[in-house]
Amino acid sequence: MTTDAERWDADLEERGSPASLLQSWAWGDVQARAGWRIERVRLAHDGMASVQIRSVGPAREAYVPRGPVPSTAEALDLLAGWARDAKMARLTVEPDAPFAFADALKEQGFTQAKATQPQHTRILKLAPPDELLQTFRPGRRYNIRAGLRRGVVVEEGADAAELERQSAAVERRESIHLPDRRYYEQLLTKLPWCRTYTAYAPEKREPLATVLVARFGGRAYCLFAGRTGAHKELMGNDLAWWFAIRGAAEAGCTDFDLWGVPPPRALPDHAWHGIGVFKSEFGGEVVSYAGAWELVLSPGAARLVDLERKTRAYIRGLKRNIP
Repeated sequence: MTTDAERWDADLEERGSPASLLQSWAWGDVQARAGWRIERVRLAHDGMASVQIRSVGPAREAYVPRGPVPSTAEALDLLAGWARDAKMARLTVEPDAPFAFADALKEQGFTQAKATQPQHTRILKLAPPDELLQTFRPGRRYNIRAGLRRGVVVEEGADAAELERQSAAVERRESIHLPDRRYYEQLLTKLPWCRTYTAYAPEKREPLATVLVARFGGRAYCLFAGRTGAHKELMGNDLAWWFAIRGAAEAGCTDFDLWGVPPPRALPDHAWHGIGVFKSEFGGEVVSYAGAWELVLSPGAARLVDLERKTRAYIRGLKRNIP
């Protein structure tokens, strides 16, 4: 890590509680490989923002995940001023702040937008593994112990290819779009600490499930997970998650972000109902953020960016539906 990167992350950890992985230097490096240009902005009064910038012809939009840092009205005002000076068509933020922060966003002229990051998540406070397991719901404890008795093995590694294969099964079941292996490889190589946990059946070592976990600033994040659905009786998915959580606890992390659940009081027909139930059985607390908000600074240029985005989404949908 370069001196600039070390200084950025150290300053970030001073201002965040905890500092978000999505504002780290390495996260910016990953997004740069994914096509964004990264500008790490130092704001007055110790504010910071790792800004992802995308250009469509002469138009440029800026996106700030879990920022600015700290997420205060003053830092937001300074960031909006930076975006105006930089001639951005639009500034989109997803601050690390509760929904009450919406008042500050509205005062700056922001309007709510479609979220990119999970607006609702479940965060588990970590403890020594034996104590932690006792806090899980009885069904989750039973599944973990049953999987161990049945000989499931979980290996920590950096297996982007297996994660892609397991994720592809989720894509087919849920009709959603997940990254390809190249993006997983970037996460595994660029982030300060990032690993896969893959569960294998005891016979023939058939992979059953894989989760990808990153750690930063004392928090672990389960960013992606996949499972083929084979041999459900072996509880491979439960074991992959448990080893990931246990590993974070043993490494001294203070909490574990399970990354994405339905909104509180969501009805059973919500698309994420099943995953919400699954994650709730690990315990923890639901945390809700303010969501995504955008400030349009040049309506004409913003429409150009929107048109290009819709075209890309249409082409991606066509590719996904080609047999």
